[in-house]
Amino acid sequence: MKNLLRYKGFLGSVEVSVEDNCIHGKILFIDDIVTYEAESPAQLEVEFKAAVEDYLDTCKELGREPNRPFSGSFNVRIGPELHQRVARHAATSNTSINEVIKQAVIECLNEPDPKEVIHKHYHTFEYKNTYDIDIEQVTPWEKEPTLKVVN
Repeated sequence: MKNLLRYKGFLGSVEVSVEDNCIHGKILFIDDIVTYEAESPAQLEVEFKAAVEDYLDTCKELGREPNRPFSGSFNVRIGPELHQRVARHAATSNTSINEVIKQAVIECLNEPDPKEVIHKHYHTFEYKNTYDIDIEQVTPWEKEPTLKVVN
């Protein structure tokens, strides 16, 4: 959806009614129904912001928390074959289906997980061999490097 209004973490729709000769919308992704309307796009944004402020004030007066747009949980229907493939992948990766799907979505959106960034790096070094010692390097480091003394 291209025509979205944004204010204080809330999103609002933009709809046109030719019949009523107005532009209108509603605050999206909340349980309550909060609408606004205007005769111009500039005025619609003003009305949207006023609707958000009114919603927040009403919640405060009622003594309840405002309904925030997203809970962080949703259902996805992917079919039994793909479900089985994801479950197998999760099991062989020693993780959960939820984590596999979460990582796939993050990768799809090309955004790093804000809570976790996996950082891999490799060590290389140069050793000046003044003694007759053979150095075995392990890259990436799966175990401590070993020094072998050669006679």
